[in-house]
Order: sequence, then structure tokens, then C-alpha cells
Amino acid sequence: MRAGTRAVPRRTAFTFAALAVWLLAIALVRPLSVDESQYVASTALAAEGLLPYRDFAYLQTPLQPLVFAPLQWLFAGHLLLAMRIANALLGLVTVMLVYGAARRAGASERSALTASAMLVACESFAWCVGVARNDLLPAALLSLGLWLIVRGGGWTRLGAGLAFGLAASAKISYAVPAAAVFLAGVWTADAAERRRQLCFAGGVAIGLLPTFVLAALAPRAFLAEAIIFPARAPAQYYTEIGKAWRLGPARFGELLIAAAVGPALIASVEIARRSWAEPGRWLGDSVRRTMIAAAIGGVVSAGLNKPFQIFYLLPALPPLFVLTALVSGEGAARRRWWLGAWALFIAAGFVPVAGWFVHAAIHGMPPALDAERRSEALGNALRAQHVHRPIATLAGQYVPTGYSVDPRFAAGPFLYRTRGFVAPEQAREWRIVTRDQTAILAERPPGAIVTGTYPDSQPDLETQLAAQAKALGYRQAAQVDGFTLWVRR
Repeated sequence: MRAGTRAVPRRTAFTFAALAVWLLAIALVRPLSVDESQYVASTALAAEGLLPYRDFAYLQTPLQPLVFAPLQWLFAGHLLLAMRIANALLGLVTVMLVYGAARRAGASERSALTASAMLVACESFAWCVGVARNDLLPAALLSLGLWLIVRGGGWTRLGAGLAFGLAASAKISYAVPAAAVFLAGVWTADAAERRRQLCFAGGVAIGLLPTFVLAALAPRAFLAEAIIFPARAPAQYYTEIGKAWRLGPARFGELLIAAAVGPALIASVEIARRSWAEPGRWLGDSVRRTMIAAAIGGVVSAGLNKPFQIFYLLPALPPLFVLTALVSGEGAARRRWWLGAWALFIAAGFVPVAGWFVHAAIHGMPPALDAERRSEALGNALRAQHVHRPIATLAGQYVPTGYSVDPRFAAGPFLYRTRGFVAPEQAREWRIVTRDQTAILAERPPGAIVTGTYPDSQPDLETQLAAQAKALGYRQAAQVDGFTLWVRR
């Protein structure tokens, strides 16, 4: 019998409040990621009324910068910090929706609270919460979809499909869990259940409308940036830097390691063992079958990516911990060694986060606040040189108040480092600058070029951009906080 609507117990409210503080702290202390460049820059450009694919390159499905654009209007010059805080709050929403879905599916309050709180002990979840990327918006939407599916009914199934479709419009890998959930729903002799899945499919199609509309405005750019680039460019880059091994079967080992840093792996083992022992009870129940399908779909989407990165595991986690709550509430006795293993995996999940706090303490300032300070220093240097036009940089997360990224650099270092990806006419049409297609920059030089943003992770690209600045007649005007500012002679 599924839990009905009831007041949130005081213990649950206190736990969610504590988790909110913890997640916001992670957003402050997580070291900056090179990935944040394209998401911060794209959000700022979307806030100016520009559209992905048509006006600037965007390497994902397009919902994220459109949804986050108001943050630039409200917190101009502080967009990196605002996006990190927004992701932390979306992380809290994800935890709460997992709790709500588990309660509706029949888990006790204690089991649902414990299982949902375990999300924050997963390295993949904590990593995504702490950066200004496009991970938590689709995760929260997927969790909303799971919460609606537990309610049942045609209209709620339509809403669930809409949530899954919007998740795929924010990050294309979420299309795989959506497809898995649809297949799990039609794999039944229940005609009413199959009809409800048609409502789910209709909702997914509606949720994908933002992607369809923006793709229609610039179909060739969309195909190249959101489909072809993720399939081809990472393989080229990792082969060039001597890490082609990460593109092969070794990536599955990396996936297992990521799951093992936290309780995701041991939770998967327990759920697999229980469902194998009682297949009729687990696969015969539509809610459990749906959750299993969503979790498997998330793992499949993670394994399809070459190479595997830690954030690819996130789609599998919300349904996994709904299932964990159901398993925990069944009252089966656990051996002491098994409980010890659970404790060990959970503790392992906090090790990377502890490292972030130690790093922040050693440097005397949380990385997110240090980035704010560096952005302000860069802004002062730009104003001292009377720079007014957009600036070219591979690190859009540092663009200060009153300035914007040149749209040709919206994708940060990720498009710039490619070779042979676009022809000259395509680079011009799609507003792209790559290291082998630089002529477009000479046709319309930016107000300034900023280098030195990635001295450790992308030194070759920084050197190349600096050489390009010299070739275009720019001079070194200032060096501030590691940045080198180039302005026109």
C-alpha cells in the first residue's frame, strides 16, 4: 500500500535543511572545471537574446542556457557563482523528489530519507552539484518524472514524459533512460499500462520541442555541434594527448570505479540480488520495473560515452536510490559484514569532497569566491585599457561585469582545440574559431584577447591563442592574477 499525502516529519525537514547547507558548501569549495567555460558563456549569451546553434556554438541540447539565462539578468558579473548555487539547489530538489517517489512507492519515511540522502555520498552527484554545468537540471527533471510515474494515471504519465523530454532537451544522454522507461512500460500484457505509455511518449515529444525548434533554425550547425562533435571530437583529442586507451573497454572500469566511490555500486549489487531472487515480484510490479529500466538506461548512457567521465553516471542515480529505499524497507536482515561494506562505500564517497574542503582551506579562499575575485581583477584591467567590445577567451567563466564573451568562443576550449572539424565557410557561418580555422577572427577582431586561463590543463591552446593575438597585431597590455590581456595596437 503506497504512502499517502502527509505532513513532512520534523526529522525529514531537518535533514533536508542540513543537506541544503552541505550542497551549497560543495558549490563553493569545488575546484573550477574547464567544462564550466562553455556553460557560463552560453548562458550569458542566451541572456543577451542570442540562440544556441544559430548565433553561437553549443555542444549540447539547448535547454540549459535558456533556463539559466535569468541568472545573468539578476546576477550579472557573478554568473559562475549563481549557476553553482542554482545547481546545488537543484541537487536538493533531486534528493527531495527521490524521497517523495520512494514514499509514494511504499517505502517507509526512514528508508526513503536514508536512501535519498545517500545521493550526496555518491562522487558523481557531489561532483555535478559543485560545478556550473548542465547536469543537475536534467537530473531534477528526471526525478520529477519518476515521482509522477509512481502516481500512475494517464495525465500524470503525460507529465512524466514531459519531464523526461525536457531532461533530454537539457542533456541528450537522458534520452536513453526515457527510451528504457517507455520500453519497460510497453513490455506488459496490461493494455491500460500500454496506453499510459503512449501518453508518456507524447509527453517526451513535447519536452523535446525546444530542441526541435532550435535545431530547425540552424539544422546543420545543430547536427555538427550537438550530435557529430560529441561522437567524434573527444576521440580525436584523447588520441592526440596519448590517452586513446580511455576510449576502449577501459572506460567500463572507470565507470565501476566511479560507482564504487560512494554507495551506488553496493546499492546496485543489492538490488540486482533481490530482483534476481524474486523476478516476478520485481519485474511484475510496474513501478519497480520502471525504476529498474530507468537505472539501467542511465548506466547504458554512461557506458556509451567515449571516454567515460564521472558526471555521466548521474542519470542512473535517482531511480537507483528509489529502489534502494524499497529494498531497505522490506525488513530483510542484513549480515554485519554487509552493513560494514555499506558503511565503507558511503565513507569513500566523502573522501573527494573532503579533499575539496582541504584544498580551499590551504588556499585561504573557496575556489568559487576566488574566481569572483579574479574576474573583478580582470574587469579592472579591461576598463583601464578602455576595452568595450566582446573579448576572446577560452575561459568564459571569468568574464567580468560589463563584458561578454565573443560568441565565436562560446564553446570554450572544446571547439577551439579541434582540427579538421569544420571548413572555412562553415566556421564563418556558424561563428566558430578553431585552431586550424582562425581567419574569421581576423575579419572581425575582438576588443581584447585574454590568455593564461588554463596554464596547467590546456597550455598548448593558450600558447596558440597568444601567438594568434600577436599575429593579429595585439600587444600585451597587462598581466593580472595569471591572466595576460592583449589589446589592439
